[in-house]
Amino acid sequence: MADILKITSPISVNNKVHNLPKQLPTDAVFDLTNPNLVVKNQPKAQNADEEGSRQTLLQNLNKEIFAPLMNSTRAQADSIRKLVLMAKLFETSSGIITESFLDKMFIRPQELLGELLAREKGETIFQGEFFDSLRMLAKMEGQPRVKEAVIAILKHFDCFVNQDSSLRSIVKQSQDLCGKLFKSDAEQLQQHITKLDMMIQLNKDNPKEIRAFLKNEFIPILGGLVRKYQSSEKIHSPVVAIIHHIVRYDKADSARLEEAIYQLGDELKPLTNLTDDDLAEMKQQLFELGREAREKGTREGAEKSFLGNFGVETEDTDLPSLLSKALDSAAPTKITGVAQNLLMYMLQNESPVMPLMHFIIPFRFLDENTYGEFFVDKDCKERKGEANEARNIFFTIQSDKYGNFEVDLLERDKKIDLDIRCPELLISDLKEIRARMKGIIEDQGYRLTSYQVEAYQESQSILQRFPKLAQRKVGFDVKI
Repeated sequence: MADILKITSPISVNNKVHNLPKQLPTDAVFDLTNPNLVVKNQPKAQNADEEGSRQTLLQNLNKEIFAPLMNSTRAQADSIRKLVLMAKLFETSSGIITESFLDKMFIRPQELLGELLAREKGETIFQGEFFDSLRMLAKMEGQPRVKEAVIAILKHFDCFVNQDSSLRSIVKQSQDLCGKLFKSDAEQLQQHITKLDMMIQLNKDNPKEIRAFLKNEFIPILGGLVRKYQSSEKIHSPVVAIIHHIVRYDKADSARLEEAIYQLGDELKPLTNLTDDDLAEMKQQLFELGREAREKGTREGAEKSFLGNFGVETEDTDLPSLLSKALDSAAPTKITGVAQNLLMYMLQNESPVMPLMHFIIPFRFLDENTYGEFFVDKDCKERKGEANEARNIFFTIQSDKYGNFEVDLLERDKKIDLDIRCPELLISDLKEIRARMKGIIEDQGYRLTSYQVEAYQESQSILQRFPKLAQRKVGFDVKI
């Protein structure tokens, strides 16, 4: 076996490295002339592109989902206030937005609770024990096919209830589209609108012919317009909206709703003791609910028509109507700009991570027109403590005369904590009405356990006010 070589003599270190290349290779990790310098590998072009796309996607997600939560809790109310003030300054002379229209926008104190309840109730047509049962089924873990069947019922039920509304939207939006087309194209589209109108009058209870006409004749006309005006967004957007309503009308077929019910039955039979008789009863109940909802819509439309016969014009004064008037092409540019910003605020607020009810309500407060935003958390788990249930209502009020207010109302098992932030001048007045507030609350079957009044400092962001939103998983807030 070879002896191990032992080095016993010292080795001198040569500090100079010979034959260094004049230029380092591009894949070098260390620079021998400068040991502290590390040359990093350049990323491949494909990876750079992928990273850039990923960053763009994240930025867009942040903009559309998280950024709206950073808005002030009074941002939309401020936008309405600005719109109304500018309308009073510029618009009342032109007649597009009249003084009487603006006055009717504001709800009186005695109407406020009823308005809130009406808006909450009107949030959905899916009401009653039947739909409560569907919601429970949709929450079943590990049953995706059951959830799909429930969603199918909701979609077709919504289309079934609103099929008359879909038809009216097709006609109305098509007529609006005519005003944006060249004369020859407008005349051709108007002929089809007239024909559709006649078919609606003759076949309202038998929509098969209407569906066939929309598919075979009306949609091809719209497709031709899209190709001809392909560079015009003002033509493309209305056409897409009209086709959307045509698709909804097509899905309003009662046979599709019936098929969706049987689909749910097939999924439930292996899991439950559901019988054919139960399924038939479920079908009957659903169609009765649908007919009731349709009759309600018909009655409301007939009431407006009846008043119109006597020359009484019913003018809608809700927020969408105000925005529609403000976005009119004849409106001043400043008004239109404010309305567009407000509309963007409202659309952004429909965040996928927003599990709260949100209302914007102009109303009369202290005998002044004011602007309020209401946030309702119907399941306030983080603040309920030992209570069985907790609900939170937080609202802001902006007044040109009195200033800004914030009110936080927490209800836990019929006990109410009330926290009011107001202008300093009103603190003593609001403290003095504690006894009156207590009497009002107790008359409704609740008990006032805390009443605080402090000076308003500044508006909070939505995320500051409801920090739990930042911890929610991102999902889709689908409105059927």
